[in-house]
Amino acid sequence: MDEDNLTNEYHVQDNSDVEGSALSAARKNYSQGNYNEALKLLLGTAHKMNDSEVYLEIGNCYYMLNQQREAVEYWNKAIELNPKNSKPYANLGNLNFKNGHIETAISLWLVALISTPEDAQTCLNLAIAFNQKTMRFESIKYFEKYLKYCEDQSSLEYKQIKTKIQHCFDVANQYLNFGAQMQSENQDKKAAACYFKSLANYPNLSKTNLNLGSIFFSDKNLELAIKYWKTATHIDPNYEKLYSNLAISYDLMKEFDYAYCYYYRYMNYVIGNKEEYNKVNHRLLKLKNFLNDNQGLVETHLKKAQEHLANSEFYDAIDEYKNYSILNPEEHNKYKDIIKKLESYLEPELSIIKTCFEIGNKLINNGKFSEAKPYFWRIMKLSSPQYLEFSKARAKYSQCEKGE
Repeated sequence: MDEDNLTNEYHVQDNSDVEGSALSAARKNYSQGNYNEALKLLLGTAHKMNDSEVYLEIGNCYYMLNQQREAVEYWNKAIELNPKNSKPYANLGNLNFKNGHIETAISLWLVALISTPEDAQTCLNLAIAFNQKTMRFESIKYFEKYLKYCEDQSSLEYKQIKTKIQHCFDVANQYLNFGAQMQSENQDKKAAACYFKSLANYPNLSKTNLNLGSIFFSDKNLELAIKYWKTATHIDPNYEKLYSNLAISYDLMKEFDYAYCYYYRYMNYVIGNKEEYNKVNHRLLKLKNFLNDNQGLVETHLKKAQEHLANSEFYDAIDEYKNYSILNPEEHNKYKDIIKKLESYLEPELSIIKTCFEIGNKLINNGKFSEAKPYFWRIMKLSSPQYLEFSKARAKYSQCEKGE
């Protein structure tokens, strides 16, 4: 988070030898701490080049001269020229965090990761920020992204974070296994105690949240069952049983608006099961009559979504925007882009992997194997060996090597 993290080496495509010399001199002055001289050279170059990277570096100079207003002005100009340039977003996030505006910093860092999710430093910044908000689920997620993308794995910082996260995971997994054993022996209180210790160390295990929700459901503590099952959906969004569990729980609590939303989600998973589908659809029709008589409930979901978003509670915000869209289908088109954008903030790798496949395959089809290689290499970096897209990208990368 220190000032050195605001600046890296930036590549700028020179338009002429003169401009290239000026930029080279500006960077040399910057590296030597001569920020006024660097700024003069960059401002002169900016009039000729109108380049996002140049404006970025001008902003960096102003920052180092402690002129924050001017720094923000030029970082915003860099964004205007190239909205996909992640560096000014990251710098603005750093500045806001330094000034105590943690929510704004988080939002800016998430935008920065949309185009470069492999930016390890920004992932680390997010991990620290979420940790300060005591949002450990999100914090651990970004610590793990940092560990995945950090290139300097010999640094003391990397080693310390890796050791701590691995220890937390190992302890949590151990308590999960103890809890599962206790639960199989119908010792639910002892099992719950183990699960709590598991989550205290590492809250991102889907199985722990799932099992703890089941214990509370059996104990008729529906609010806590819902709490842990909802967390499980954030970790494993494609486990259909969770949506059925949540729908039934809300139904029993007579929170029929939420019950309707989760039955609706669950129904999408059981289209091929005619009996189950008809059963769920029948319940939905009954709940719909209740909702028609209580339209005020619908608007509360939009309000909650906005509140969650303001507090950087993005998973909960997405849930509520989806609930509002389900309950008020006329507004679906209005909010689907917001939902999509928020989901891209949380998992920016997915859209980039898709785009890289499209570009890489097109280049291969045109016989441009050397140009295609970086796209498949990036897919492997953004994915993980256990996923299918990683294997596909590795095969394509090998094809490019043979075709060169």
